[in-house]
Amino acid sequence: MLILVSCLLLFVTALALMALRVTQQTARFSWLVAVGGAMLAFASVFIWLAQMPFEFALPPWQPFGLFVNPVLFRADGLSWPIALSIGALTLSIMFTAVARPVNTNSFAWVGTLTLGGIGLLAVTADNPLTLLLVWGALDLTELIAQLASVEGSSNNEKVVTSFSIRALGIGILLWANVVSISLGSALNFQSIPAGSGVFLVLAAGLRLGVLPLHLPYSPDSSLRRGFGTALRLISAASSLILLAHVPAVGDIRFAPLLLAIATLAALYGGWMWLRAPDELTGRPYWVIGLAALSVISALSGNPLGAVAWGCALILVGGALFLATVQQTWLNRILLVGAWSLSTLPFSLTASVWIGNLGFFIPFVIAAQALLVAGFIRHALRPSGRDTLESQPGWARTVYPAGILLVIICQLLLGFIGWDGALQVGAWPQAIIASLLTFGLVWATPRFRILNPIRAHWVKNPAASRMDDIYGSAWTIYRLLERVSQAINVTLEGEGGIMWTLLFLVIFISLLTQGIP
Repeated sequence: MLILVSCLLLFVTALALMALRVTQQTARFSWLVAVGGAMLAFASVFIWLAQMPFEFALPPWQPFGLFVNPVLFRADGLSWPIALSIGALTLSIMFTAVARPVNTNSFAWVGTLTLGGIGLLAVTADNPLTLLLVWGALDLTELIAQLASVEGSSNNEKVVTSFSIRALGIGILLWANVVSISLGSALNFQSIPAGSGVFLVLAAGLRLGVLPLHLPYSPDSSLRRGFGTALRLISAASSLILLAHVPAVGDIRFAPLLLAIATLAALYGGWMWLRAPDELTGRPYWVIGLAALSVISALSGNPLGAVAWGCALILVGGALFLATVQQTWLNRILLVGAWSLSTLPFSLTASVWIGNLGFFIPFVIAAQALLVAGFIRHALRPSGRDTLESQPGWARTVYPAGILLVIICQLLLGFIGWDGALQVGAWPQAIIASLLTFGLVWATPRFRILNPIRAHWVKNPAASRMDDIYGSAWTIYRLLERVSQAINVTLEGEGGIMWTLLFLVIFISLLTQGIP
């Protein structure tokens, strides 16, 4: 029941903001309502610790032969840290809204609170039916928001392509459920048949943009801070949680091939993130890089690592993407995120490399170092941020509290609350990754190939070679569409009857040739 309470607090607050927007458009306490609801929801997630693990199930659907499992939600040591991260991100967005040019946009706050509630439902879903329903609601929300934020037919095509790939991920998860039923048991995330593991990895990889490599949304979208950050990170978290339920690596078919593809995606995401001109331009690659590392952890037989990378994606990335104010001391505190990404003992990600990676270890460490070095560079950028000089005193206090909230949660999850806390982990790999990170930070301003400053010969990071591949696929699709339309026009026009008679005569003549 506590899961429902946390979600309802966010949904009811969103409804209250909508009511205030309709009835009292000039209400000055809308922000207080948004912050109050987000704060209560965040505090309620902490209360989960007193009863974990626990479940909440809706009444079973009919017919029972079709819906074997009910809509079921479960809070345990794997779902709680990501739920806490989503709650912290939602509250942080409300706090930092005071530093944005327009801090009275209650529609954006409604969207953020709604996404937070949907995200909590997604990460606690305990079977495919439940997760599919939540994914559907989240994908429709993202589709509407993206179509409203981009311009031009090409960008609309990218949004529709992204939605289609996510829908394909839903179809693969549904197929995993069909395979499980064919083996004699309904699929739930507590006991997954060996043959279904590969489908879970493929479903999550498709939705995250890792398998195959692609940007999961248009980089030209106007969604930036606030609601845009919630949309990007919560959407990724809703897919990452599926990796926490992947069975042991020995039970997954094609695991080495999937590991190779995920490693290439991690290296690509880390490289593009390091060389991005700013953190918002590089945000798609941040998501791809961390998501690929989560897939690698799951494939190596370490679901705790997938959860840890998911929490880092939300908390470390959220702190960076919401930091819009130039304050030296706050920029330095952001570097706590480098510790959280370091995989050193007792850090948030200390448990990520305890699985069996074998040949892929050097490449994975290199990808991790690229991501951490890029984070340090973006956190310490000297200019380009706003100031709080024109804001009232209370705003200058509330804004840093929002950033500090997600940073404190990074440190907190390294010590308490879930199965991956208080882990020493694979410290030799962590030390090697840290040394390589320091080398990249030192080398970035000194070597042109690592220097993120744009020049006339540097291609826009938002345009990747993968876009050309998917553009070619769109061209083939349009060609087939034109052929199909030409056939339809031919058969349905005035000469359709004549063509039908002609095909009938040819068909009869072919049959009669075989008659003696």
